[in-house]
Amino acid sequence: MRRIEEVKIDGLFGYIKHDVKFSKTDPITIISGPNGIGKTHFLRLLHAVTRLDFRTLSSVEFKVIEVRYAEKWVIKVAQLSKSDSGCLFRISGKRPGVRNYRHLEVPYLDSGDDGRDAQDWMVRLPDGNWYDTRFERVMTTEQAKRYGLPVSLPIQRFEGTWLEEFYKGSASILIDTQRLDSFPNYPQRGQVRSSQSRPEPVVKRIRLYIDQIAAQLADARRKSLNESLDADQTFAKRVLEKTTTTINETDLKERYQRIADQHAKLHDSGLSVRPVDVRFPEEETDETERRILNVFLDDWERKLKPLLPIHGKLVSLQRIIKSKFVGKELFLSEKGRIGFRSDFNRRPVSVQSLSSGEQHLLAVFAMLLFSAEQGALVLVDEPEISMHAAWKHSFLEDISDVARISDLQIVLATHSSAIINGRWDLVQEIQAPRIRKMKPAANVDLDEDLEGEV
Repeated sequence: MRRIEEVKIDGLFGYIKHDVKFSKTDPITIISGPNGIGKTHFLRLLHAVTRLDFRTLSSVEFKVIEVRYAEKWVIKVAQLSKSDSGCLFRISGKRPGVRNYRHLEVPYLDSGDDGRDAQDWMVRLPDGNWYDTRFERVMTTEQAKRYGLPVSLPIQRFEGTWLEEFYKGSASILIDTQRLDSFPNYPQRGQVRSSQSRPEPVVKRIRLYIDQIAAQLADARRKSLNESLDADQTFAKRVLEKTTTTINETDLKERYQRIADQHAKLHDSGLSVRPVDVRFPEEETDETERRILNVFLDDWERKLKPLLPIHGKLVSLQRIIKSKFVGKELFLSEKGRIGFRSDFNRRPVSVQSLSSGEQHLLAVFAMLLFSAEQGALVLVDEPEISMHAAWKHSFLEDISDVARISDLQIVLATHSSAIINGRWDLVQEIQAPRIRKMKPAANVDLDEDLEGEV
């Protein structure tokens, strides 16, 4: 996704104007300011613009939102008219090297086709997939379509128009920390909900993030297995094709050690279930042996490559958990699900047994690492909620590490000076405008109007 350089919102709530310049030297920009001036709405609207989410764009009053990207790409969204049932928008875009904007008017009516009619056991994950709480697994696209659930992004309706070029590769997520803990209650697997029985709150939002991680781990392992099967089928042919290749033994040993060390790290993190028990010969090898070993190392690298991106994310999450959680560590089961265990007796610790602050921290970083696509824009609202004071001071360092791993551009909205932790160079302070109070209209009894509203 193109890097954002500046965002302007004019007419927010009818009278507020914001102009936020994003950091050019750091992946993180911090928005700060008093309550009531629209920091949360700024994040929500920016997220909606990057996804063309017209439902959200129609829910808040504004005049124009302008987003300026790197290399002079510009997109504007204006509310031309607004009613209870929908809005009329004008989208304007300008490419680099072009003076004039292109325009497109888009009417939006609230048709209720965004999944609100889904059954109570169907929950949408942050990455857009649907989760079946009855069987604790992500639904396939075909299953979601069968139930009439939306599986496409709003941008797909504009394929073939000039907007497609503007939104190619666009990806963003919004982490609303005030809502991380809110989640509906569901019956346990096999239990039938009735009006007489009280539902057990056995599935929390954090379980969805864990399941999403498991889905990505399973996908990486599947790709690794496919590479392994393909390599096995063509091994002999590729060895015979290398009969005239000259291989340096020193280079081969160094390459072997590098791949072996990499595999050991994957095994330690739980991604690679089986260790590779292949030792480099201690005695000097002949030319034929080196050719065979060289092809073997080619295949070994192919098998590990699909696991490396998810490995970096998993190691980062393990490091954050180890430095924050007291007496607990994160581990990966053979089936590819993350869990927790006691440092004292190595016994499993359920997610429900984690403190509210630990669950909150886990949810935030699980979303950052496993819901955000490579190069995405991540918007985080008030990350300080439920955080211990010491965690706040290290939050910027942790989130910077995550941004580096996934090449993210991150925007935080916060009141906390502990979160900022001296990095005022990253802060964009937004202020409330001065409002000139209007005199009440003649012959209007304000006390009588207020009594009528009570």
